[in-house]
Amino acid sequence: MKNIGIGLFGDFKDAGKNLGKKGTSTDITLYNYKQGDDAVFFVEPTKYPEKITPLIYAINMMDYALVFVDEIKPELAETLLALDMMGVEKGSFVVGEYVDVEQLKAIISNTSMKNFEIREKDYIRIREDMVALPQEMAGEPDNSFVKIPIDHFFTVRSVGTVILGRVKKGTVKIHDNLRVYPTENKAMVRSIQVNDKNYDEAPTFSRVGLALKGVKSEELERGMILSDGDLKVSDEITLNMKWNPYSKKELSVGEGYQIAIGLQTISCKVMEKEGDTIKLKLIKPAVYESGDKAVLLDGSAKIRILGVSEL
Repeated sequence: MKNIGIGLFGDFKDAGKNLGKKGTSTDITLYNYKQGDDAVFFVEPTKYPEKITPLIYAINMMDYALVFVDEIKPELAETLLALDMMGVEKGSFVVGEYVDVEQLKAIISNTSMKNFEIREKDYIRIREDMVALPQEMAGEPDNSFVKIPIDHFFTVRSVGTVILGRVKKGTVKIHDNLRVYPTENKAMVRSIQVNDKNYDEAPTFSRVGLALKGVKSEELERGMILSDGDLKVSDEITLNMKWNPYSKKELSVGEGYQIAIGLQTISCKVMEKEGDTIKLKLIKPAVYESGDKAVLLDGSAKIRILGVSEL
């Protein structure tokens, strides 16, 4: 049972509905395609470029990027910058017939995307190629503990609280008692669905719907993580920044920004700054592991991505 996540970027209008069946839609929209027991989910940053956060969420949810380019225009620059700064190396450019491919190759020649494939906009072929990608595209499975970032949640009559997310680590099983990070709350898994079928357990990389007991949907937020591991929780973080080379902004102590970690976006203030190292005070605790990426954002500025750091 294979499950691959594909991010849709650039001129993605109409791409999702040509690649899969529309699922949950908020500021990001999910499209699903199944072939036997194998499944692909496509995630589109629907409210981008109006908001920067859907772009970051889509990058953090995917294994492979599809960047649609109908024409090379300035609006594409922020997407390419985000993919590059977050080190995305697996993906393809889907080019329109009037795109200068050599110009595109020159633009990406010194980025993490330099080895992206170049594809024609043939949706049937793309869909078949995506479902044929190896599960290894998602990385090596880690069964040390269960970790499921929550991307959507709601209440279903007669069922109760339901969350949607992807199993990043471990195997989730019915009756598992998991902590709802960064809170101290616990929730028990009442039922598990994968691709609209009920299962007693779901392995790493599965996209799941979990019915939970012990927590109300009003207590949940996107980016919370269900886990039986020992994750880090803090409202103060120190970052060694890799700055956006196109931003001329100099940060000052006391200024307010946003920090995106996984599927969390939290307002923060600069407490200390020394060279490329900054210490941030968050308005509420974040949950993370060592190695996670943090993206510093200024959502109201012309250049919205300030920099990236590994936690």
